[in-house]
Amino acid sequence: MENQKELQTGQKRRRRLWPAVTAGFSLLLAAILIILVAYNPKNYTPIAPEDPREVSPYLTHKLGPDFYNHVQLDRPFELIVDQEGINDIFSRCPWPLAFEGISIYQPVVTFSPEQSVLMAQIDFKGLSTILSIVGKPALDEGGMMNLNIQSVYLGALPITPLARHLARKYVSENFDLNDPVESVNLAFVTNQPFDPIVSISDHTARITELVIEPAQARLMLEPVKK
Repeated sequence: MENQKELQTGQKRRRRLWPAVTAGFSLLLAAILIILVAYNPKNYTPIAPEDPREVSPYLTHKLGPDFYNHVQLDRPFELIVDQEGINDIFSRCPWPLAFEGISIYQPVVTFSPEQSVLMAQIDFKGLSTILSIVGKPALDEGGMMNLNIQSVYLGALPITPLARHLARKYVSENFDLNDPVESVNLAFVTNQPFDPIVSISDHTARITELVIEPAQARLMLEPVKK
């Protein structure tokens, strides 16, 4: 009889203890998620230009002239794209961009042989975090480009499958997939190969080689005759 009472008492204690354990576990999980989402990558350091209204000097005095001067010679040429220069171009765009309640702030890109990372601060309903897209761009044997997006993070929280689903949905709803130019956006988000064509003004070239180095990308391009 006493054993039965002790058993019943133990069961009651466990029933009372279970909600407390569940609540504690939920709070711990929520705290971990908050810490992961609030993580700020050390490489996310947006450039603050002296005059944001000025067009990037890197674009107008370096990257643009290098491409334009070489493409007119109608022979293959090398073009080096600097990480710092790309980030300077980003810094002069009108940020933030907003769609569907999400605000996207100035992005930052980093280049390395192991991976390239595109980062941007995003705000959604009062929550602010850093979105990081990690990829390893490369050309395949047929000369097609693939961004090889490997992972997507909110802070330090991996959200790759969800991000791919949302990105594909957005592209399908906002771009004409029958248009050869706009359809490239679908290739970006689905890791599909695409023709690496670069056009500036009336001149077009195709990337034939790509080497990612620390803080820069080295491209070989071949002019495309119209």
